[in-house]
Amino acid sequence: MKVLVSTFAAICVFVSAPARTADVAACIACHNDKMVANPILDGQHAKYIEKQLHDLKKDLRVHAQMQGIAKTLDDNEIVDISKAFASKKWANPNPKSNPAIHEEGKNLVRKGNCTRCHGSELEGTYNIPRLAGQRSQYLKTTLLQYKNKERNNFPPMSSMLNRYSEEEIGVMAEYIAGLGYQE
Repeated sequence: MKVLVSTFAAICVFVSAPARTADVAACIACHNDKMVANPILDGQHAKYIEKQLHDLKKDLRVHAQMQGIAKTLDDNEIVDISKAFASKKWANPNPKSNPAIHEEGKNLVRKGNCTRCHGSELEGTYNIPRLAGQRSQYLKTTLLQYKNKERNNFPPMSSMLNRYSEEEIGVMAEYIAGLGYQE
């Protein structure tokens, strides 16, 4: 497993900066439309991706595979990779929200005042992640990690999510995943 992670990390950073955009294709091995447990990075805000990679590199965020990869990247590579993903079009592989949970999800998002930081359409800002259209499975896992303090690189999320049950977090994740759906 260690060899696999090291090999993958080497592939991700093998080429020079001008070709780095093409090299991001190696990262897409895990960040693609088939890997539903992993986040969509195409079109995500560059500063947010940078922060996550730096946090992984400094062990402020825990994810065994990504920590190993992030530790192989220098600051310029992190910036280049982040910009390459940010320059791509956001892809929303999710269906519309299930109508049965749409209103409940909307009310839970409103209750949590998620739009205060993530924007009125949950589109994010330059350093706050876009949530609208992100994968529901990834969102649910991430929100539960924050709630349970397993992911602690942004403490306000943990305290905000304490008011929700696991079921409510699942409803929120499904609702958010369906936002911004394009026919």
